[in-house]
Amino acid sequence: MISIVLTYFLYALGAIAAYEIVRALLMGWLRRRLYRSVGDYLDENRTRLDRNKFLHKIAVKQDLLNDPEIHEAVIDHALEKGQKIRDVQRQVEDYIEEIVPFFNLLSYYKIGYWIANSVLNLIYEVVIDRENAAKLEKIPKDSVVVFIMNHRSNIDYILVAYMLARQISLSYAVGEWARVWPLEYIFKSFGAYFIRRRYRERLYHLVLEKYIQLISLQGVTQGIFIEGGLSRDGRFRPAKIGILDYIIGIKRNPRFQRELVFVPAAINYDHVLEDRVLVDEWKKGKEKSGFRENIASLVRIAVKGPVLALVNAGRWLTGRLKRHGYASVSFGEPVFLSKFLEAQKSSIFELDRKKRLERVQAFADSLLMEISRAIPVTPVCITASALLAMGEGPVEKSTLVREVEKLRRIVRRKNGRIVLGKAFETSRALADKLEDEKENRTKELVSFEEDLIAGDDAAQTVKVALEIMKRRKLVAVKRGTVRLLPARRPVVEYYANSLKNLLET
Repeated sequence: MISIVLTYFLYALGAIAAYEIVRALLMGWLRRRLYRSVGDYLDENRTRLDRNKFLHKIAVKQDLLNDPEIHEAVIDHALEKGQKIRDVQRQVEDYIEEIVPFFNLLSYYKIGYWIANSVLNLIYEVVIDRENAAKLEKIPKDSVVVFIMNHRSNIDYILVAYMLARQISLSYAVGEWARVWPLEYIFKSFGAYFIRRRYRERLYHLVLEKYIQLISLQGVTQGIFIEGGLSRDGRFRPAKIGILDYIIGIKRNPRFQRELVFVPAAINYDHVLEDRVLVDEWKKGKEKSGFRENIASLVRIAVKGPVLALVNAGRWLTGRLKRHGYASVSFGEPVFLSKFLEAQKSSIFELDRKKRLERVQAFADSLLMEISRAIPVTPVCITASALLAMGEGPVEKSTLVREVEKLRRIVRRKNGRIVLGKAFETSRALADKLEDEKENRTKELVSFEEDLIAGDDAAQTVKVALEIMKRRKLVAVKRGTVRLLPARRPVVEYYANSLKNLLET
């Protein structure tokens, strides 16, 4: 009896061992194939990869713990709080563990990119600015690059990373709202580092500052939402300077001899998935931005995004795909920190803290202004601006088209970027042909044809915008007239406000 039991036990053990061997071989083969696929993608697109993202967390921890300023701050903190130095060191190690990510190539370029590509393109028509790549090419290859962005939606993280995936992988600063499983693992595997936005302890902020300066010194490309939070009314929020000040501080380090370049990145949508929640907070004057509210907002996105993607996937299969308008990112001209520092009458690092932060704030405000100039002008936003500019009451659709055409002229005069998707392919082809044949035509004929194309573009803009706005019950269209629905007016104001700076400055 014992021999039979032992025999079956050995069979079971052998089966388990065989399974583990086969599993290990298959997983190894799959992992190698995936890495090879990612490598081919990076080589094909000549993607710049920050090698220092692969530094082990232990190495980063040792660098930070050996920093003289952190060591001194540990002693000061222990004396101030009456704690043992060993306990304060453990506290610092906990901060480092919380902040530092572990970048995973497969997570970023296989899982992350696939999800972004699938979900974004089923919800929106993602329009890529053809000039973006040209602007990035102006940046010297050995520069440290920081993308400075406005914040419209929680999808911004996905949209910007997706738009830049062919050029570079991006490390974000992410708030404490994402420190829940599995979000923490996902974001850290994408290279995001975590920050406590309302935590005032000096020791923590010194550790955070030194980490940000460490990755800046190593050349890691970062992305910062300079407003510090989502816009509730559609306008730009005041610029926050905390992380920006930490990054600029790397210029104090004599080992840092590279150029530090800030790229303004402007984000806009025809439909922000959280818009009604944000507008409700704006109108009530009660901004909810705590941990619970941020998680609730993320859950709404996590549920609403895939649901919309599934619905649109069904529509795509049946030939009735209706996306929620355009989503786009435009880059402004790169801003070189060296030029800003050279323009100062004296070194900002020799000033006292208050005066130095005033200079940094002025620099941050100028970056925010660059973002406002680069904001993508989508059909819903410019049509909303036109409707509000025409006052109360119904307006003729033809009159609305003329108002939109007028606003489009203002945008072009200010070198703003008008988003043109597939609906504008015919007029773009005509415009390109006209550009090629300009020399062979009289100025009067060229001007006449440009006016015709501009009128067609304005009419198409209104058509695209009204289709979305009617579906969302923001407007009513009847017998050639358009009327704002009073209950939804604040939402229309929200989209119009995204262009306020561009149209009025």
